[in-house]
Amino acid sequence: MIRPHTRCFRRTALAILILGTAAWSTCALAVQAAFMGAEITRDEPGERPGLFVAAHYEFDLPAPLLDVLHRGIALYFAHEFRLTSSRWYWLDKTVADETFLVRLSFDPLTRRYRVGYSGLSLNFDSLEQALPLVKNIRRWRVAPSDTIGDSRSFTAQVRFHLDTTKLPKPMQVTTDDSIEWSVESDWTTIRIDPSVTNDGE
Repeated sequence: MIRPHTRCFRRTALAILILGTAAWSTCALAVQAAFMGAEITRDEPGERPGLFVAAHYEFDLPAPLLDVLHRGIALYFAHEFRLTSSRWYWLDKTVADETFLVRLSFDPLTRRYRVGYSGLSLNFDSLEQALPLVKNIRRWRVAPSDTIGDSRSFTAQVRFHLDTTKLPKPMQVTTDDSIEWSVESDWTTIRIDPSVTNDGE
């Protein structure tokens, strides 16, 4: 005869096993955006003088995000840039800290994808056509031309991620402790060419 508390223990153990398997499956859905390259340039033709960043990433959208997108919920992706200046007497100083948002949406009626940024928007017939504008950024002005002095004293970094704060509130609760919806890269240090510094003039 199996005692009631034994049955309860077995049921609890089974529930833990199921939850553990589900958690593992969720982890498998995490997407790491692969950093493909980036560079800083100065005074791009046709643009207001300044320092400009181009960055490139590669990733595939996980199934949960594809489902959300096809339900008509827009996804916001953020390109981030950070420039710091080292100080021997104190903590490093943040000289520039910029974020560029790209909005990806899908219209269930027209079956077309839209990419929007900086007040502009473009329509595409397929996700494959739209994603390159999300993954790649160029001619992004991040600082004035004279920001960088000696390149050896400055560190430039870029990062890319899905901005989960732009998702509907119920999904934000889900994402707090879950990587099910995560698309992100690590901070990556990029080379500062002397041509973009004051010394390079």
